[in-house]
Amino acid sequence: MTVVVLSGQMLLDDGDLAFRRHIAGLLDENRIKILVDLDGVSYIDSSGVGMMVAQLKTVRQRGGDMRLMRLNSRGQRMFTLLKLRSTFEAFDDEAMAMRSFVARPSAT
Repeated sequence: MTVVVLSGQMLLDDGDLAFRRHIAGLLDENRIKILVDLDGVSYIDSSGVGMMVAQLKTVRQRGGDMRLMRLNSRGQRMFTLLKLRSTFEAFDDEAMAMRSFVARPSAT
């Protein structure tokens, strides 16, 4: 399992391209269990969420899964508003998030 730590804002800009490239690199290395730590993300908009959904789809097509950790209250509201709470598994605790990959290796 690979932990990807994000920080700053998740908006439609060069950051989403960097995230997409990073996820593609992980998949090329067959690292298909990805935990995204959002503790350092100060702001996320619908474009940022859309980029995460696109990457989740890519990861799942490769037989893996991407889960979220430490999503702030604004991010939680955004995911709820966009009806994505059931699409992503999200955790407040890293240990629980890691154990989830053992219990359910893939959402597919």
